Amino acid sequence: METLETYLKNVTAGEPVEHKNLTLVPLWGERHGALDYILAADAIGSGLLSIMELGESGSVPELRAVNKGDTMILLLDGEELVGAKQNRILNTTVLLPAKSKTTIPVSCVEQGRWRHTSREFQSGGYSPSHLRARKSRDVGRSLRAEGRAASDQGAVWEDVAENLAGVGAASPTMAMHDAVEQRRDSLEDYMKALPCPADSRGVFVAIGAKFAAVDLFDRPDTLCRVWPRLVMGYALDALARLNREEKPFSPKGPQVILERAGQIPCEPCPSVGVGQDLRFEAEDLVGQALVAEGVCVHLSIFPNDDENRRYIRRVNGPRIQPPSDRRENRHRSPDNTVE
Repeated sequence: METLETYLKNVTAGEPVEHKNLTLVPLWGERHGALDYILAADAIGSGLLSIMELGESGSVPELRAVNKGDTMILLLDGEELVGAKQNRILNTTVLLPAKSKTTIPVSCVEQGRWRHTSREFQSGGYSPSHLRARKSRDVGRSLRAEGRAASDQGAVWEDVAENLAGVGAASPTMAMHDAVEQRRDSLEDYMKALPCPADSRGVFVAIGAKFAAVDLFDRPDTLCRVWPRLVMGYALDALARLNREEKPFSPKGPQVILERAGQIPCEPCPSVGVGQDLRFEAEDLVGQALVAEGVCVHLSIFPNDDENRRYIRRVNGPRIQPPSDRRENRHRSPDNTVE
């Protein structure tokens, strides 16, 4: 049984930092090797990476990525690509080989446009964590069933519409990017208040008391380079829930989630580029990791429950429990009475 325990067992949580209803907890831990790659946003900016529609007619769930350089290029799950016939997001983390042409799996986040505004895509922001969680579950199921990293496109559009409504943004083409542009001042308030923690490799995210995401990278400089756009994605969800009554965040959450995620069996799936895509889904958590040459390049964990009830119960009651706690309580009933 393959798990992510090797990559998570030495990860520790730092002190949480908060702004309004968004809490970020830095994650530190031992590195398992290092890979040489360039981030997609940097590669696009320097002309080393071109991403375009798949042929003149285009294909909604696929794009063509051309790596012109001698170094691998990293595209991240949920990363937004803006332009061409419609804006898209990456369905999974992809490590493009050097000097390669690769068809990459994507989802549309601009329902009402199908016409060129540019020949090539530019780098955009990142998806809200709730959208990424739902997409991660659907892509994982598609990989296991069909070997394809396909999303539920209707569900993605539904999440984009909910986020636009949640932050009070209007968009004639139902574009996720319009939520960012119209609420940029509020989003930048979150970003200014939550700078990248030095030397950390990852982050645990909570909105109110509710676990929203974990993103863990192979090295600190990757996290800090993508930090502003990652935080903007987290803040999109937080802004949509800003006026809700929320319970306070509990510091128990990060280690519980990390330990639990490390015990869930993973299914190895073929990666679009370099490495292997490890997928997991349990009643409480869902996520994925890209592992290449023994290095966990990017690992994401999300709640597998829209209302996140199980996380709340674990913080304040018997669920979600670390494996050690579950072993100790294996003779107890769900109401915590001894059987």
